Amino acid sequence: MALAGEVAKYIIKSLPVDNLKLQKLLYYSQAAHLVLNKVPLFPEPIEAWDYGPVVPPVYQEYKSYGFDILPPLDEPVNLELGEIRSVDMAIDCFGEMSGPALINQTHGEPPWKNHYRPGRPSNTISLDSIYGFFKNNLEFTEDEINQPARKRTGYGCFR
Repeated sequence: MALAGEVAKYIIKSLPVDNLKLQKLLYYSQAAHLVLNKVPLFPEPIEAWDYGPVVPPVYQEYKSYGFDILPPLDEPVNLELGEIRSVDMAIDCFGEMSGPALINQTHGEPPWKNHYRPGRPSNTISLDSIYGFFKNNLEFTEDEINQPARKRTGYGCFR
């Protein structure tokens, strides 16, 4: 199992993101990995905050950048191939969306909606709720799953 910080480093190396967009891509990476492998990608909890799902330790690590694009670190990323594939699928599905569009997207989904409580950002979004929603709403063909990481082109991820 990867650490959320390693997944974040990979996302930051893969495309320009600010902390807002990074948080949503972490959430969708967790969802893709749960659907594909039935186990979590990373152990850190995802919480329902005002602007959508957030992984608090990763948010804290990058919050000093505000809304600026996060600079990729010049260090290796420690992820296994299956973990990279899950993150790549999330990037392929959602990476071209803006931060505000991702907020709107996540706000319309039950995992965030069912766990969000205004003024209480520490409500954890359960892995069961993420899996329960996305197992019926994310769709990857066998060809897409089996292609090498970062070789896929964008495709429709929602049924």
